[in-house]
Amino acid sequence: MRKRRSKRRANSTVRKSDGAAHRRIGETNQGIGTRIHFLRRQRDMTLEELSATSKLTKSFVSKIERGLSVPSISTAMRIAETFGLTVSQLLGEDGYADAVSLVRKDKRRSFMRSGSSSGYNYEMIAGSKRYKRMEPYIMRPPLQFIDKRLFEHVGEELMFVLSGNVEVEVSGKFFRLGEGDTLYFDSHLPHRSRSLGKKYAEVLVVITGIK
Repeated sequence: MRKRRSKRRANSTVRKSDGAAHRRIGETNQGIGTRIHFLRRQRDMTLEELSATSKLTKSFVSKIERGLSVPSISTAMRIAETFGLTVSQLLGEDGYADAVSLVRKDKRRSFMRSGSSSGYNYEMIAGSKRYKRMEPYIMRPPLQFIDKRLFEHVGEELMFVLSGNVEVEVSGKFFRLGEGDTLYFDSHLPHRSRSLGKKYAEVLVVITGIK
């Protein structure tokens, strides 16, 4: 009798735990779909890739992302595991190590220094974050255009002048920017920049890759 009661209590505890998890997922139906979509795009995963790794159909994953279906706890666990998260982290209840990136000024990592063939100096300001839709860095353009080289890449680019003055060429047009000025353009257009005057300007550059 004691063993049976013990089993019944254990089963009751499991059912309560699953029920609570189901309620939490149901309460965040629209939120979890949006969050799954964000995490998938952040990791550059297609619907096919997510459905394959989580062993779910593509149409079902699509319905979850659009808020048309509510995932069961087991489904949420599969998706969370694909992202390397717990269900609580997937729901946004708990943070995870890579969710926030803090880089101190003296810890910025240079990946191209002045004197290189391009003449540009770049410092990464979010290098510790693995998955991101943006690539922000501090740029110090050369004092002169080194050659006729122009840059082109997928996505969009934002330039915000922190100090000094710069000249930016975008698709044959020239723009002069001073401290506090912002330039935003489609980065598939050929572009380059240089510092004006005798001092290197500092520019916050944010690049997004659109896929």
